[in-house]
Formats: sequence, structure tokens, C-alpha cells
Amino acid sequence: MFQVWLLKPNSRLLTIWEKGVQRHSLFHLYAQVLILLLVLLSFSGCDADLVPQIDKVLSPDAQALVDSAFAPFQADTLIDHHVHILGLGNTQSGIEVHPDTRSYFHPFKLTRFKYFMDAGSVTDEALADEQYLGYLLAQIEKIPGEFRIQGLALDRFYMETGEPDPENFEIYIPNEYVVGIGERFPDSIIPVISVHPYRLDAVAELEQWASQGVRVVKWLPNVQGIDPSSPLCDTFYDAMNRLNMVLLSHAGTELALDSHGRQHLGNPLLLRRALEAQVKVIVCHCGTSGTSQDLDDPMLPEIDNFTLFMRLFDDPLYEGLLFADISGMTLVNQVGISLKVILARKDLHPRLLYGSDYPLPAVDILNQNYALSLLGYIDEEIVSELDEIQEVNPLLYSFVLMRTLKHPDTGAQLSEDLFRNRMP
Repeated sequence: MFQVWLLKPNSRLLTIWEKGVQRHSLFHLYAQVLILLLVLLSFSGCDADLVPQIDKVLSPDAQALVDSAFAPFQADTLIDHHVHILGLGNTQSGIEVHPDTRSYFHPFKLTRFKYFMDAGSVTDEALADEQYLGYLLAQIEKIPGEFRIQGLALDRFYMETGEPDPENFEIYIPNEYVVGIGERFPDSIIPVISVHPYRLDAVAELEQWASQGVRVVKWLPNVQGIDPSSPLCDTFYDAMNRLNMVLLSHAGTELALDSHGRQHLGNPLLLRRALEAQVKVIVCHCGTSGTSQDLDDPMLPEIDNFTLFMRLFDDPLYEGLLFADISGMTLVNQVGISLKVILARKDLHPRLLYGSDYPLPAVDILNQNYALSLLGYIDEEIVSELDEIQEVNPLLYSFVLMRTLKHPDTGAQLSEDLFRNRMP
């Protein structure tokens, strides 16, 4: 693996990073240079360094860090609420990827998708489905105690007419596949379906999977073309209430997949319609990343999505309805003021859930432990141990990292009970 941060404490670049990745910041330019580097690297094949060394024995210091992270949870079944299921559809999975993601005529899409496959330890595209699932299960098996993941499906893009747009997608992960692997590995995988609310059969799809015990529905509005504030969602929300289902929705700017000019659909305030329909909503990443229009005062300039999310989170009307996961908040393009706020606000921890956003913890270019230490979020003394754990088991690394985070000024950490929290 390679490290890209060669920064000193109190450097201007670290300050810009901590404030957030704005569209015209120095870090944004830096990120673009990194993307160009990755495009060039994409011609070299799979990055073997990203394949976890599952059977490697950790050093005594690294093992001690793992033991400390899991010590309070000996009697608990822990859940990672945000894990992506990926593949290339080489089996009967039904997974589909757009041809552009595999084409050198679209180098940025190719590079981005290649890094997802590399991060999932796919070394042979002809075996992508099996390898991705196999390495994921192997990592779960090596995590101490009872540990399960919520595996996420991803529905297609649907137009307002209720018809699918077969060209407007990058990857499709069918509900049938995710539920199927959940049935095969019930001690490891909890299936999360994805149903686009504009579908003509949306309610029937919800009813089908609810009857099989599925409770959670995943949305990625920017990518799927879903406006959570649209009246087209009302019947869907009514059905979710009737079936006691929970909405797990991305909010904020989407960076992992193309949104084709639909980033405005990531505005956290758009989720008010679901909340007012009494649907329980879990906001992915606490809405961290990007800016949106303040719908409460459209004349103002755009403000950061985390601020909009916190406006909802602090509204007493939504207590008992609005929750969030902490996935992705330590990634190099997202860490900042939002992480400080979440660490400091222990009163909100009962409404937060642990999530890793796997496979992203396997991508070292997005996980910079040394930079986190320079910013004061972790002790410098454990950086090498965290690096070692990441190389052996990225899923384990994400949990240990979140357990060792601390507020740079006060030393406040995420409460133990946050890691015990379950879907409401």
C-alpha cells in the first residue's frame, strides 16, 4: 500500500481538509490530481496490495488494539449497518454493470469501478461475484464475537412514468441476490433491499420482501433519480408504515457513482416528507459531504449538507423517527467539522448506528490514518497498528478505527452503546 499524505501539523492543507472538501478548495484540486493518477494506474490490473491477508497473524500491539476495541462487547451481537454488495454478474446473481464502467473510452468511470473491485479483493473478473462475496465472508469470520453485516441491494433508475431507464445506471444489485445470500449465510449477512418508489410495482415489491422478514429499504436518491419530497412517494411511504419498514437513505453529495446532474436530490431536507409521513429514516453518513440549497430560505447561498442534516436531527418533531449511520465519516474526502460534532454530541449517540461503507475501508488512498493523527482524531502511537489491521482485514479495521476515534480538543469518543444500536 502507499500513503499520499506528507503533511505537517497545522498545515494549510490539513485545515482546508478539516473544514470540508469544497468545490474550489486546494484539496479539491489535490483530489483531482489523485484521480488522474488513479486513471493511469487503472491500466495495470488489480492492485494485489488491496487483497486482505486474512490468515496473517497480527502483531502483539495490533492484536491488543483489536482486543481493546471489542472488550466491552463480549456478550453482544454487533452489526455493521452499511456494507455494499458488489460483483460483475458472472454468476446467476443478476448483477448488471453499465458497459461504460468497463470501457477505456470512459477512463474515470473505469478507474472508479476498478477500485471498487480491487477494494473488494476481486483479482479475476470472471470470478467477481464469488471473490467479492468470499472475501467479505472471510473478513466477517475473523472478527471477534458475533458480528453481522447488512448487505445492500441497489435498484435501477426509474422515470416518473414508472418505467425503468436502462441506460441511466452504473450498477444494479438485485433484491433477489441480496436476500438469497442472506438466506445462505444468515449468521453473517442481513439483507437490505432497494425499491425505487416510482416503480409501478413498488408496493408489491415491498410486500413481497416484507413477507420474508426484510425490514430495511436502501435509497441512493442522487443516483437512482428519487426525489424523497415528491408526492409520487406518498403511496410508498404509506406502505412502509403499514409494513413496519425502515428507510436507509443516502444524503449529501454522492461521489462513488455518477449522479448526472442530480446532486440536488441528496439534500437532507427533502427527507422531511418521509418523516412527516411517520416513516423511520436512517440518513447515511450523517449527510456529510457537499452543499445544497437551504429549502427553508432559498434566497440564501448553498450551505453544507451536514448543517441541513443537523437541522432535522435537532428538530424535536423527528425524535423517534430520524436516525443516522456514521459510515464514511473518516474518509479523506469527508472527515471534518461533522466528525467533531458527532463525537461531541453524546446526546445524539442513541440515534446513531455503526457502519463501515465497505469496501471503501480497503482503499488506502481514502483512509489516511497518519493524517487523522495529525488532526488529533487518533493517537500517533497507534497509526502503524491501524495500518496493519487494514492490510489484514479492512472490515475489522473500520470498526477498530471508529472505536479509537477521539475529539481533537476534548478527547470525547463515540459511546459504547452506539455500536450496540440496531435498526429502530
